[in-house]
Amino acid sequence: MNYCGIDLASKASALCVMEKSGEIVSELECSTDADGFAQALRGHQGLRCVIEASPLCEWVAGILESLGHEVVVIDPRKAKAVITTKKKTDKLDARNLARMGATGWYTEVHRKSAEARLLRSQLVARKGLVGAQRQQSNRIRGLLRAHGVRLGKVASAEFERRVIESAQQRCAGLLPALRVLLEVWVTIRAALVQLTKHIKGLVRQDEVCGLLMTVPGVGPLVSCAYVATIDDPRRFAKGTEVAAYLGLVPSVHQSGDTEYRGRITKEGDGLVRYLLVEAAHVLLTRARSDSALKRWGKRIEKRKGAAKAKVAVARKLAIILHRMWLSGMPFQGQAA
Repeated sequence: MNYCGIDLASKASALCVMEKSGEIVSELECSTDADGFAQALRGHQGLRCVIEASPLCEWVAGILESLGHEVVVIDPRKAKAVITTKKKTDKLDARNLARMGATGWYTEVHRKSAEARLLRSQLVARKGLVGAQRQQSNRIRGLLRAHGVRLGKVASAEFERRVIESAQQRCAGLLPALRVLLEVWVTIRAALVQLTKHIKGLVRQDEVCGLLMTVPGVGPLVSCAYVATIDDPRRFAKGTEVAAYLGLVPSVHQSGDTEYRGRITKEGDGLVRYLLVEAAHVLLTRARSDSALKRWGKRIEKRKGAAKAKVAVARKLAIILHRMWLSGMPFQGQAA
């Protein structure tokens, strides 16, 4: 079997085909599309293609598999730990990927199902809308602040009215610019509401999401993000592996007899990690139902503060949700 390392880019990708012995068969560049890969790999049969995980990787993997090749998607962060060089080019990256395929020195990542990727894409789209709405809101607030107007905390439903009223009272000449900015803000907000409603509709039809939402604080967005990220719970032997995968475990620095545990690693999916911390906050501050998990979190809060308690509960939530998913059993509050 020969090996092919592919350094992916949006327009053109670098390829290196290598024998098991390490001898290079061919090196070239092709357009990143079906025709480009078909032309570049013409004459090669049954290659093991090594590509790094990226937004393009699943689409490209599908193209390569349709051409009869095996695809291995690897962790780019761990690939950097294996490859140490002061010179970096696309050609060298492709060559190193091919060499990693031949030697087996790589960490393969889980390739998510089409359903999980679709859910994930919609959550990312929603996150983009949330960010765009916040940026537009800050832009409007900044203009008002320059004229001595501070809005303070305002509910989204009241934001447009409060902006117009405040401008009319203090800086009427700013109204034309503010109305244009508000039109954009209203459009973004409407799109956000629509997409959120669509995602919640998908969650209502999903049995696993419904099961996970029996945990206080875990709503549609949290359960949806967790399911889309984990995809297959059986790929983790235990819940602590899920917590580590989501970057919710402390970093460890050990040397000889000295061991130091620092902040959480923050590896893996940042969106689901953020949502789990938000779920932990809701459980600790708003959830009316009592549970062993909430009492445990409150004890940590007294000793170490609210911030560390939320992260600890988020880590525990990642473990509990994994256990529930595998067992099919709803949340047992007193035994959490």
